[in-house]
Amino acid sequence: MLQLDPGPFNEIDPAPVYFLYRHALELQLKAIALGDAGNLLAHKPDKISGHKSHSLSWLAQFVCQAVTAAGLQHEFKCPGIQDLADFRFFVRELAELDPGDYCFRLPVDPQQPTPMAPIIGEFADKMDALLELLDATQDALVATWLLKSDESCGPTIQ
Repeated sequence: MLQLDPGPFNEIDPAPVYFLYRHALELQLKAIALGDAGNLLAHKPDKISGHKSHSLSWLAQFVCQAVTAAGLQHEFKCPGIQDLADFRFFVRELAELDPGDYCFRLPVDPQQPTPMAPIIGEFADKMDALLELLDATQDALVATWLLKSDESCGPTIQ
């Protein structure tokens, strides 16, 4: 439970929250880049490299390419993310928070303030909206790919 009000438990360690959201974002990016939505890419990432990678920025570039290839860049927005540039910036910020994906496993230095701690509620709201956007985007990308593959097969004989 996150208690942001003054009291005996006001000093929370947000690292587990960041870690879980970061991991959820990584999995969503992989699902798009390595799944059927990735068929819209000119060069789909290697599945082995994709599954081994934890780089949010590397995975996000494939999502941006797929969104652009499908012509959905104008619809790619949610609260806190207005376009693909905002998305890339936010992903880069999140990646810099924990470049090695280790924040939950490393000991925390109580003398060092945890970045973004005062705005954990805003962060969670933004991540929830982004994860919903990516889920809807994945569906739209797959539908676009299916439409394009149907068109390339030509008309069906009835």
